[in-house]
Amino acid sequence: MSEAIRYTLIATSLSFLFVAIFYRIRSQRSGESLDRTKEGWPILIGVRLAGFLTAGSTAAWLSKAAWVEPTGVPVPEVLRWLGVVGFGLAASWVIWMFHTLGRNLTDTVVTRRDAIFVDNGPYRFVRNPMYTGVLMVGLSLGLAVGTWLIPLCAGLIFTLLALRTATEEKYLIQRFGNRYIEYMSRVGRFFPRLRHG
Repeated sequence: MSEAIRYTLIATSLSFLFVAIFYRIRSQRSGESLDRTKEGWPILIGVRLAGFLTAGSTAAWLSKAAWVEPTGVPVPEVLRWLGVVGFGLAASWVIWMFHTLGRNLTDTVVTRRDAIFVDNGPYRFVRNPMYTGVLMVGLSLGLAVGTWLIPLCAGLIFTLLALRTATEEKYLIQRFGNRYIEYMSRVGRFFPRLRHG
């Protein structure tokens, strides 16, 4: 991996991290306690462990690629730059989601007491833009740094998040009723629906 790619990924990752932390802190200002066990212990623990592994392997690749060299694959420089662009777009997608969701943001399946219905921003296209973003970030980072480990971990996170979606949508239906059911009928869960006519 060239130094230009490495430094671009580091700058993009740090920028994304600072913005994500800002939105996370802002969403927790209410002091409301959320019951994270509602998603089930295996998913609760699995998502966080896979997230830690993904972040750790990314940090290792960006700081000293030799540490994780066994997971490397040969990727031409032009494809690595394509991965860098993809990572920037995926990070922008997730930041757009943070901004759109605002104080509704949680890291679990339950909704906040004062949650409002959101169907604008990236929620116009998919019901779970964070989950789609996790997959896009992992695939593009894997291409940029030339490893199968990051996409594998991101795929695991996406799978666990997809498994918890039914529980999450149960709470959203309880909260928003027919409005959410109608939203489900017209907007895809993870990927945009193709409209005919």
